[in-house]
Amino acid sequence: MIQTGVARFDSQMNDWNLSAGTGVRSFSTPDIAFQPPFSAPPVIALALSGLDCEHSTNLRVALQPSDVENEEFNIIITTWDDTILHGVTVTWIAHD
Repeated sequence: MIQTGVARFDSQMNDWNLSAGTGVRSFSTPDIAFQPPFSAPPVIALALSGLDCEHSTNLRVALQPSDVENEEFNIIITTWDDTILHGVTVTWIAHD
């Protein structure tokens, strides 16, 4: 089975800490559900498909799937140094 989706995360969300400060900062997304669930935890590929960032600093962003289960997963969005991210759109594909 293959499932795909697009999800947007931004500074309006609780716990978003990527639009202020310096150093390494990470945001863990809310659960992203699979419909229907997989029979076992799937393999997930992530792609950055949209970005809202400050133009006055260098762009640094990393995406990583996290807590992958049969029914859902999360994405860890990380930035570092002085990068300011206001929003990130991620396209994902999951397969068994």
